[in-house]
Amino acid sequence: MAAAVSGVVHGNVIELDEAVPALEGRRFRVTVEAVDDLPAEKPAEQQRAWDAWAKRGPQGPVTDDDEPELS
Repeated sequence: MAAAVSGVVHGNVIELDEAVPALEGRRFRVTVEAVDDLPAEKPAEQQRAWDAWAKRGPQGPVTDDDEPELS
């Protein structure tokens, strides 16, 4: 079984962002790779950001006025 899970390193302890139940109590191999310093947004936070952008848009509400209707 393989799983890609993010986390934070604290000395020789790695705190995972989510549990890996299938590996509970078992020995496993860890490959550490740095990711962006910015924390990843959770799906709900990402959806709220998209909804807010769609309402406001970069210069106001996103509308499709004068755009052809696609079917």
